[in-house]
Amino acid sequence: MLSGAAVSLLVCLLAGLPSPSSADPREPPPTVLLAILARSRAHMLPTYLAFIEQLNYPKERISVYIQTDHNQDNTPAMLSEWSDAARAHYSHVTLNTTSNIAYTPSLGPSTWEEDRYTHLMKIRQNVLEEARARHTDYVFFVDTDNFITNPETLNILIKRKVGIVAPMLKAKHKVSYSNYWADMTPLGYYKSIPRYFTILRQEVRGIHKVPMVHSTLLIDMKYENVDKLGYYPMFEGYEGPLDDIIHFAVCARHVGVDMYVDNEEFYGYLFMQENYNTVEEEVTGFQEYLVDYMLPNITVFPSSGYLTDSRPKPDKLGFDEIYMISLVRRPERRRRMVKLFDELRIDAKIFDAIDGKKMTQEYLDGIGVKQLDGYEDPYLKRPLKFGEIGCFLSHYFIWEEIVEKKYEKVIIFEDDVRFKPNFRSDLEIVMSEISELDEEWDLIYLGRKILNHKREVWVKRASRLVKPHYSYWTVGYIISNSGARKLLAQNPKSKMIAVDEYLPLMFDVHPNREWSVKYHPRDLNAFSAAPLLIEPQFYIGQDGYISDTELSAIIDTDKIGKTKKIEL
Repeated sequence: MLSGAAVSLLVCLLAGLPSPSSADPREPPPTVLLAILARSRAHMLPTYLAFIEQLNYPKERISVYIQTDHNQDNTPAMLSEWSDAARAHYSHVTLNTTSNIAYTPSLGPSTWEEDRYTHLMKIRQNVLEEARARHTDYVFFVDTDNFITNPETLNILIKRKVGIVAPMLKAKHKVSYSNYWADMTPLGYYKSIPRYFTILRQEVRGIHKVPMVHSTLLIDMKYENVDKLGYYPMFEGYEGPLDDIIHFAVCARHVGVDMYVDNEEFYGYLFMQENYNTVEEEVTGFQEYLVDYMLPNITVFPSSGYLTDSRPKPDKLGFDEIYMISLVRRPERRRRMVKLFDELRIDAKIFDAIDGKKMTQEYLDGIGVKQLDGYEDPYLKRPLKFGEIGCFLSHYFIWEEIVEKKYEKVIIFEDDVRFKPNFRSDLEIVMSEISELDEEWDLIYLGRKILNHKREVWVKRASRLVKPHYSYWTVGYIISNSGARKLLAQNPKSKMIAVDEYLPLMFDVHPNREWSVKYHPRDLNAFSAAPLLIEPQFYIGQDGYISDTELSAIIDTDKIGKTKKIEL
């Protein structure tokens, strides 16, 4: 069985490449020009720059070239602060924050027009010219939506001793997107072939000759024919599209400089751009990417040593309390939510969920839990599960705390929330509209499964509120003190149903009238945000979906008041 190093050596030999070698310790490390090109990336810069800073390469051998323009956020100020602090550590830092180039305003951060491509091609060309003027050994392009989590990346790439090499970056789990192409058409467009997936899955590790690398790549400025490389202007005879990465790849092939992708190690992450219409949508998309794909694999997120955390202090969004119900035995979900709240600057209180898997007969009898006579799940035709009892009790005990502490309004989240873009501002609109009503409200859904849109009625003089009909889920909602008191007044522990059945029953829209008549009065005044402000992290059938209620045991209803567990 060959070791990883032996396999890498074999790949190099078969490809006619020099094997990785250590630099002569008597010579100083090569000089590197690190290129940072940023536009409206204030939400990514703290993470991006922190990983740049932790690269295990002598900073005194790195010059940093930064270009930023056409921003819609605080990117210039952040880069200015970072540059001022970084100059004491790096060989040289150049910061260009203005540009006389004007291009048509794009429809969003994911939309590109010809003049925007041209502008970017000129900037990348400026980087190459800067490196040539400084006689720099290498240029290291790292796009600001790329996160180099492997500190040895730069050392490894330099040891490859090829003209152009990129560290293979991963996008999302089971998403076939990375920073290289395995084939391209004669005009320079992407072409899918099986070899792409062989590289992506790391079935053969090492460096692989490919026609295209982009986003993060190392260029050996002393390599043969690299002096003929350029991003702009386009070389004579070029017939491909106006695109920086395509023109550069075709130019490299034209002048005889091969491109390689290195999949020997795990090097980092590539944020995959969606069709975002606004910077705010991209911010939300990045926050989700951060917590859903990067966080599970990074024990401790580094923080930039050259940036102050200028974000506002976390707050409670104007509420008395914000609860997040979380099972202790699901630490990965709790950690995700804590990081997400930090990104959103939300000060939430963790409420340890009542775990159905730890319930005993004595515990349930002691607190008076009894299933409603005649209850069965509307779809699965079964009694309550212990997980459903635990879920109900988690919400129930929070309702009790609301009354006990005399809170006027709180938010309750479960631990599988995905926030929609503009959550904060949209929540402000919802609360502004609810405050203008001539009636007392009890509950406002922030997320739910709507079962019948046609029976939902818009609230008069409101643009973001509806009167909800029969709905599922308790992923997130706002509840008032009066709402908590109404829910508790029914003594629902003694006639328990699933909590997401109980809420619509209490605002008298539940289709099962046999259950409904056993609760009186059913006068919960409920509303819902429209459109909804949150949704579950995963839906049934998606990879990653886990239901702790459905995975728990079913109660035995043969003996009312003598409930016992049935083992799975």
